[in-house]
Amino acid sequence: MRLALLLDRVLDFIQAHQLFSPGEIVIVGVSGGPDSVCLLHILRELAPELQIRLHAAHLNHAIRGRAADDDADYVAVLCRDWQVDCTIDRIDVPAMACAQHLSLEEAARQARYAFLARVALAHQAAAVAVGHHADDQVETILMHFLRGAGLSGLRGMQPASALA
Repeated sequence: MRLALLLDRVLDFIQAHQLFSPGEIVIVGVSGGPDSVCLLHILRELAPELQIRLHAAHLNHAIRGRAADDDADYVAVLCRDWQVDCTIDRIDVPAMACAQHLSLEEAARQARYAFLARVALAHQAAAVAVGHHADDQVETILMHFLRGAGLSGLRGMQPASALA
């Protein structure tokens, strides 16, 4: 898909769901992986038209050792080069998982969303954007099913939800 077509489709989606308001600061969760870097790139391209300001947020989960540190360094350099303000933090998710008797995945999810909420609050941002792909949608539906969700819970991620 050509970049212009992709930008048009994303812009149409944002406008159809009224995801951002002009003048708003949008926190963009950036792991350093292709999904989140693509999201930051697209929002950076659309920011002037949407009249939004971006602030990237990266959380090092301290799970993958040097590779995780490299991701944090990559995000810092990318944001500097793209002139996007950035907050980078680190939390020992394995220790958190052990202390709270959580799976590593659940502890990482809780840590990540708590971090994004803190960054949004610190920057008075009304929106947080995170990148997902089709496999994430399937995983969400399966998690809802396995947790015993009713019919209303058997859906994937919605375009917007409250940050809890």
